[in-house]
Parts: sequence; C-alpha cells; structure tokens
Amino acid sequence: MITRRTRLGDWGEQQACGFLERHGFAVKERNYHSVFGEIDVVACRGGDYYFIEVKTRRDSALANDLAITFAKKRKLAKTVRAYCYARQVGGGSIIIAGLIVRVNKIQKKVFFRFCAYC
Repeated sequence: MITRRTRLGDWGEQQACGFLERHGFAVKERNYHSVFGEIDVVACRGGDYYFIEVKTRRDSALANDLAITFAKKRKLAKTVRAYCYARQVGGGSIIIAGLIVRVNKIQKKVFFRFCAYC
C-alpha cells in the first residue's frame, strides 16, 4: 500500500536528485538495499562517492538536521560498506551525507540543506 508519506518521500528523492545534478553530481543509483539497510541516493562528483540519506519534511521546526538520527547514520555506514564491497568501489573519497528537502506548500517553494557527516 502506497501511503501519503511514501509519495512525499518519493517526490522528495526526485527533487533531491535534481538538486544534486544541478550542483554537478552524477546520480549513480537510487534506493540501494542490503541486509543492513537502504541508501537513498548514491552520487559521484570529482571522483568522490556520496552516499546520501534524503529526508523530506513539510516546512516546520522538525525540518532540520536532527531528522537523521545517530542510529540512522550508523546503519547507513554499514550499508555503505556493503555497497562498496558489492560494487567494488575504490579510489576517491567516500562521503556519507544527508539532504533535507523542506517543502513550503503555502509559498510553493522547496528548500534544500546538504550536510556531509564524514
């Protein structure tokens, strides 16, 4: 069953990919799954790999960096290791990042906040 939340999340990931491409990233893969978890977006720029957790929020106080918890970052790091092993990623840096997509329906605007964690 596809819920309203799922549709908003999928839409946010599409917006995030557009944002990344406008800023010089090449989106390699979306929604990579392993036994450890999921990576929303895998992108490259300048030989570096970016593993990005996307959170879409309506414009409110909850639309901040805390939307990506410590536990989620730890789970994401395990999934990144599995991805790198499975896809034989080598060379360049590996960067784990978050991208908050904040939607203001009244103003009909979308705001982005990109945060690299390591």
